[in-house]
Amino acid sequence: MPSTFFGLNTALSGLVAQQRALDTTNHNLANVNTEGYSRQRVSTQASLAYAQPALNTAVGKGQLGTGVEVQQYTRLRDQFVDLQYRSQNAAAGQYQARNDALEQLNQVVAEPSDTGITALLGNFWGSWQSLTQAPESASVRESVRSAGEQLATGIKDMRANFVSAQNELTTRIGADANDVNLLAGQVNELNQSIAKVVAVGQQPNDLQDQRDLLIDKISKIGNLTLTPVGTTGALTLAFGGQVLVNGATNTVNNVAVDAAGNVTVGGNAATVSDGSLRGEIDVRDTSIGGANGYLTKLDTLAATLITQINTRHAAGFALDGTTGNTFFQGTDASNIAISAAVQGSTDKIAASGTAADVPGGNAAALNLAQLKDVALPIGTATTNMDGYWASVVSGLGVDADRAGRLLQVQNNVLQVAAGRRDSTSGVSIDEEVTDMVRYQQSYNASARMMTTLDGILDTIVNRMGTVGR
Repeated sequence: MPSTFFGLNTALSGLVAQQRALDTTNHNLANVNTEGYSRQRVSTQASLAYAQPALNTAVGKGQLGTGVEVQQYTRLRDQFVDLQYRSQNAAAGQYQARNDALEQLNQVVAEPSDTGITALLGNFWGSWQSLTQAPESASVRESVRSAGEQLATGIKDMRANFVSAQNELTTRIGADANDVNLLAGQVNELNQSIAKVVAVGQQPNDLQDQRDLLIDKISKIGNLTLTPVGTTGALTLAFGGQVLVNGATNTVNNVAVDAAGNVTVGGNAATVSDGSLRGEIDVRDTSIGGANGYLTKLDTLAATLITQINTRHAAGFALDGTTGNTFFQGTDASNIAISAAVQGSTDKIAASGTAADVPGGNAAALNLAQLKDVALPIGTATTNMDGYWASVVSGLGVDADRAGRLLQVQNNVLQVAAGRRDSTSGVSIDEEVTDMVRYQQSYNASARMMTTLDGILDTIVNRMGTVGR
């Protein structure tokens, strides 16, 4: 039979349990705006009954409950929803990086504008047309040379801007790799702290929230997979299919990206298929660089311009009677420039078709002016030079627009995934306030029970002793 004071212990267990529940609710409300925080709940169970079945247990009517005890502080988290969120986060990171880079290229190309290559080509063709009307004019010849210089400078500047964009992406790629390494080191430290807490039978909810937040950040950079290490609470992280954080040995393998865009983790080749790292490498090495990149297309335009102009110009006769002069020098967009001969004197500009036509002939100038509309095999297309550059600009615009639309769609998908996770892990002020009132009422009820028991004990102790006086 339990003692007279037995009920106090039962009521006290109720007070303690409700107090812990109120403390947890308070903790949730305090962290309502904390990034990565997962709401927590107190899990309770009935404490061991009196008395436990045994061979020496006294015969009685049955077991008598002894109250309630806190089983654990549960972190509300859905691993499947986390997996979906991180997968969508990686895709969003890739589209974001691609969109940002292509938007920057759009600003670099700056078409249509008065300073773009389209306008410079138009001025260049127009200057040759003007030369056909006044082949002896020094001022018109100067305008031809000036238009050629501006076009060559514009093409070289455009190429330099493309290379600068590549270099910026290289810097971003390096920064992403450094971020992954830094975050991985922090995950490794949290792994060890979590394992120590789990080893003593406790639940490190807040430490796990911090680790999950770090993992979310890594997932935006590249594709991740997670593997629990037994029941230790530690995790092993694989980045691009290679072990980044080994939760069993508490080691971290560094991520590195070489100049060719190959990603390694701990020296082993990794397959990064998503994330901002993938987007940056693709734009740098495929969209800007590569066989069909914008740099190659600009070089192709410059090489075609140099070859075609020089071929026609060399066939004509200059004002000083010489022939065979080139107008441009160089091989591509990196080194295109006005030739030394034309730079030295505008008399070296060929306008006449034959020596007999000097100085008033305009056949060569007319031939050069008409080049504007001549369809040529340029790269994989057959078109005039203006049309080729227009197709490059149009292609960049289409790529940038597609990247923007894909980013918008992916952000919407990510929002849905984030909403699903918040519905499980997010703190709702209304729900917490409702729980607070419920726990408070339960606490008051337990307190009232203790007051009642105190009154009963007061009767037993202070009044029953007076019987028989």
